[in-house]
Amino acid sequence: MKNQNKFLEIELKFPLINPEEAMRKLDILARKIKKDDYQKDIYFIPLHRDFIKQNPITEWLRIRKTNENITLNYKNWHSINNPRAVSADEFETSIGNEEALQKIFQYLNFKELITVEKNRNIWNFKDVEIAIDNVKDLGWFIELEDKGNFSSVDKAEEHLYKILKELNIEVGEQGFKGYPHLILEKRGLI
Repeated sequence: MKNQNKFLEIELKFPLINPEEAMRKLDILARKIKKDDYQKDIYFIPLHRDFIKQNPITEWLRIRKTNENITLNYKNWHSINNPRAVSADEFETSIGNEEALQKIFQYLNFKELITVEKNRNIWNFKDVEIAIDNVKDLGWFIELEDKGNFSSVDKAEEHLYKILKELNIEVGEQGFKGYPHLILEKRGLI
């Protein structure tokens, strides 16, 4: 959802029980957008405001390298009073010179925190972007993101759950932490 220069992401994430079966279903029912897109996400934190000291972590700043381009992304999750939040303010722009941006971060005391690598396949189904990710060190996940024009976060969230049920894809317990958070926990860093 876009609203006066504010970009709102509404997303559900689940561990995936049977990725091969899920991808077969999506190939039949949905429109394929990307196949085997390698993504390398490098996360940064400003030393003057340590994102990982927040509980839950509500902010992320990353550089994403894909097969096609490089982007800078900032997310601020709406989870300050709700650790089960499914929405975030998200701002993203293309980067022309990654090396220059990393030098800027270095001079401004932003330190590299963690790198997340994954292969992503993306489909579109009824105004929902469905990504199946194979995340290095974590395994398989499915993300459903609202691409429609819903009047509220609740209505978009309701639509996402409806789509998941309609697709009948077997998933584990819903997750509310991002991949960097999960990897940092797995490594005992938070």
